[in-house]
Amino acid sequence: MLVEPQGAIVAFTMKRYSYLFFVTRAFVGFKRIVTADRIVARAGYSAPGSLRLIAESYPHGN
Repeated sequence: MLVEPQGAIVAFTMKRYSYLFFVTRAFVGFKRIVTADRIVARAGYSAPGSLRLIAESYPHGN
């Protein structure tokens, strides 16, 4: 769980996929990403930064 002034992320990490529930000013939703991509860590543990990297890494959804 990551809570910051700009939003929150609740993550469930499995062996192959991570399931992320986001709450930010711009987005409320659920995303499935590949665990090895380390999106949240690469975004500096920032909710808006994570959403930005997900949009770049997964331009067509999953």
